[in-house]
Amino acid sequence: MPKSRKKFGVLSAAAAAMGLAVTMTQAYAAEKIVFWNNWDGSRAPQLRSVLDQFEKQNPGYTVENVTLSSDTTAQRMLTAVASGDVPDLYMTQANDFPKWAGLGAFRPLDDLVARDGLKLDEIFFSGGIEGSRYGDKLIQFPFKVPTSLMIWYNKDLFKKAGLDPDNPPKTWKELEDAAIKTTVRDGAVISQLGLNICLNCATGSGSENAFIEWLSRNGGEVLTADAKDVAFGSPEGLDTLKWMQGFSNRTAGSWQNAVRQFGSTFKDQRPSFYMGKMAMIMDGPFLYNIMAKDAPQMLDKVGVFVAPINGDNKDATQRYLAYGTPGYAIPAKAKHPEGAWKLLKFIAAGEGACQFFTMQQRVDTPLRNCKVDVPPQFVAAFKANGDLVQSRQAPSSFQQIHVRLQQMQEAVLLGKETPEAALKAAATDVKAILARTN
Repeated sequence: MPKSRKKFGVLSAAAAAMGLAVTMTQAYAAEKIVFWNNWDGSRAPQLRSVLDQFEKQNPGYTVENVTLSSDTTAQRMLTAVASGDVPDLYMTQANDFPKWAGLGAFRPLDDLVARDGLKLDEIFFSGGIEGSRYGDKLIQFPFKVPTSLMIWYNKDLFKKAGLDPDNPPKTWKELEDAAIKTTVRDGAVISQLGLNICLNCATGSGSENAFIEWLSRNGGEVLTADAKDVAFGSPEGLDTLKWMQGFSNRTAGSWQNAVRQFGSTFKDQRPSFYMGKMAMIMDGPFLYNIMAKDAPQMLDKVGVFVAPINGDNKDATQRYLAYGTPGYAIPAKAKHPEGAWKLLKFIAAGEGACQFFTMQQRVDTPLRNCKVDVPPQFVAAFKANGDLVQSRQAPSSFQQIHVRLQQMQEAVLLGKETPEAALKAAATDVKAILARTN
């Protein structure tokens, strides 16, 4: 063969190889999955290690992990939906999931689940999947089960107050009695607080809603079954507000007095609980993994029980009404929906999900077969807390409703409105919200 032809052949082969390399590089670059979430702090590197594992198992895909502040995520996503420049995978919050679903912001997953033969009832607990549907469509996979707040208590302080630490309160009256006995107060000055039953109650302070927690245990409902009308403006709703106000006044002097000295949020009050300045704290099951890191010396000194029911109401049962479930969803205009689906299965329904929970030592996993080791003294209470969750259909405007209920309870606890006036005004406003958005 002439040298010129041989040289040409070599160059052609090299050019072809370079072209193939360029094509493959372009293909890989086109499969970058953009994932928006709120996993900050120590959880960010934990998540990154899980995403790295996904990339190793799925050559050709890379994941851009974008950590957002929970305070600004919703507004950023709203802007993204309006412009069409959305991420490939998005982390929803319990209270905003119905809003996004109502806007049609996310791609339904039913066809993908059927195509890949996923048996969701074998993968997830029912509460997580029920709360991830909007109407008859599955919109997301849950990253945690809806969980009710619980009451964590200091056993030593219970004993000191003459209470049985092995028999925690089961009714509102028993809870108030325990809170009074474990509160040490000289006038307005509280050296030891029994319990704040309305943690994260200030408007805009979080996704928790104490009124819904306690209404659930008083036989009440927030909305009608079709989510088109108000149900909380009921005798049960009024009794709940009156009890919350009375409990705070009789134990701490007032809710405002307790908040002034101990704060109003989880972050404010946990240090006081760790130091023995609070006998009880209303917090989630997730306090276990937080305490294991921040105050491991407390784990053998505390107990936990489900929030009590109104023992004076024969219709009250042990339940928690959950409106919406936090999860991961694929935006309708995602640029790489197939890659997002692969990541979603891995991070929410596969080994990545369990691995991430295990790293955090969380106990609220939605996965049936993901076991997280917890001390045996907590197991029964955690199981009971998971079993009492009842998912309810949430309207797209539920975030607005949640905020209005926060405003209602805050107004009552601060003494700005009577329970009767606050309940009536909130019911009227929520009716108007539902009328505008249904």
